[in-house]
Amino acid sequence: MGVKYVIVEPDPPGWWARNKFKTVVVLAVAAVVYLQGRDNGSADGPQPRPTPSPSASVSRSPQ
Repeated sequence: MGVKYVIVEPDPPGWWARNKFKTVVVLAVAAVVYLQGRDNGSADGPQPRPTPSPSASVSRSPQ
């Protein structure tokens, strides 16, 4: 009566385990390029934001 050992090699890493770092780097670079493109606006350059118009209310000082 003896102990039998079965030696099994582990499965090789899957696609995600092999390429996780490269995939995350490519997605991060793509996100940065996309966000930089959105900030540029149109071909004319960034459009100025409208400023608030002056208020028509009159402030009264106490007498």
